[in-house]
Amino acid sequence: MKNWIKRIGIGLASLLAIIIVVFMVWAQFDYGPTAEAKTYLGEKVGQGYQFGDPKSETGFIFYQGAKVDPAAYSYIGQQLAEKGHFVMIPKLPFNIALLNANEGLSIIDDHPDVKRWYLIGHSLGGSAASTILDDSPKIKGIIFLASYPIDAIDTPSLTVYGGRDGVLPVKDIEASKEDVRSDATFHLIKDGNHANFGMYGKQKGDNSSPLSAKEQQDETLTVIEAFLRAQ
Repeated sequence: MKNWIKRIGIGLASLLAIIIVVFMVWAQFDYGPTAEAKTYLGEKVGQGYQFGDPKSETGFIFYQGAKVDPAAYSYIGQQLAEKGHFVMIPKLPFNIALLNANEGLSIIDDHPDVKRWYLIGHSLGGSAASTILDDSPKIKGIIFLASYPIDAIDTPSLTVYGGRDGVLPVKDIEASKEDVRSDATFHLIKDGNHANFGMYGKQKGDNSSPLSAKEQQDETLTVIEAFLRAQ
């Protein structure tokens, strides 16, 4: 009996070791920023980036999509900063936002001059961001880019999604209307896809788009500004 217990223990330990090795190898494969994205890089903070004046009245915290380097979202950060906003794009563990969604709360605490915050999340990043909405009174809204909340939320929200998204089906986005407020805004970019919300090139499983990443993001930024004015 003891030999069997020992063998089972060794087997479980070996399986765990294999899982850890596989995860560590998988974690090394990220979607890096394109050359264009690198031209918009903000100030390096740790392994993430910040844009604009940290004493701005409005701040944004951007949660990256799974396995996407935060630098890939630099264009959105730079453009929001030009509008007078402060933007933080932290690098989260293994570039997976769900592993440390609370980082946004630390950013809010570290920047007391910012009066109101909005969370932005691409893909899995949006779902991760939705988990902290009730944890700070300074969070006034959330913007989902090809994303939706994990659970029902009662915070003002904007969802922007692409009609050619091959990673997150349009029907899933539209089904999420049941989990947001009745006054939530949904904006469809007809020819948009999943990857064009960042600048990191093609994404496995996604559909092609006639739009450039910049074109898709420019439309997104216009909708974001309209969302802010309505608050």
